[in-house]
Amino acid sequence: MPNLSTVTLRRLLTGLTCLLIAKVVVLTLISYRDYIPPDFHADFLFGRESYFYHSYAWAFYVHIFAGPVTLVLGVILLSNRFRLRFPRWHRILGRIQALCILFFLAPSGLWMARWAMTGAVAGVSFVMLSIATGLCVALGWRAAVQRRFAVHQRWMQRCFVLLCSAVVIRVMGGLTIVTAADAPWIYPLSSWLSWTVPLLIYEAWQHPGWPRKNVAASTPHQP
Repeated sequence: MPNLSTVTLRRLLTGLTCLLIAKVVVLTLISYRDYIPPDFHADFLFGRESYFYHSYAWAFYVHIFAGPVTLVLGVILLSNRFRLRFPRWHRILGRIQALCILFFLAPSGLWMARWAMTGAVAGVSFVMLSIATGLCVALGWRAAVQRRFAVHQRWMQRCFVLLCSAVVIRVMGGLTIVTAADAPWIYPLSSWLSWTVPLLIYEAWQHPGWPRKNVAASTPHQP
């Protein structure tokens, strides 16, 4: 059984993650007033008027609507309590989540990466992020169909970590504003760190040598 400090730390991290996700979702919803109709003086749309009204607009609107949906669904689906109490709803919402990522979020992110702020370095990062997110969902779905639920859970956890890059990059952007840092390399670096570092931490946490009790391994997983 996990000791009290481990349980407390896990609950604190879970609570902090949920609060940050809620904040990002709320801020995204509030920002819709700058995007519908598009305000090219707003931070994200600044300088994009020359190409916005082509295919970029379709990808952009799909992305900003799919992003909050996948984050909220991710929080719900990773809850063991929800899964055990509402297994049918877990399956239904899981299918919605997978379809939303595979057909809306990942393709729109991949398309938008071509016009990433600060150029190719950030663009390549967002291309890799979109591909990795879609791949995690596809492999997670396949594992669920094959009834390999432990494997399914790990792939979907990886997917959620990648989805949370939207939260991480906003936190890093806030720190940049607070510290008044304005170097041109900050955004490209942030675009990479926002998903590679959390993913590396997750993989280290899953490693057998990580100093913790693997509670998930001892908990029966049901479809």
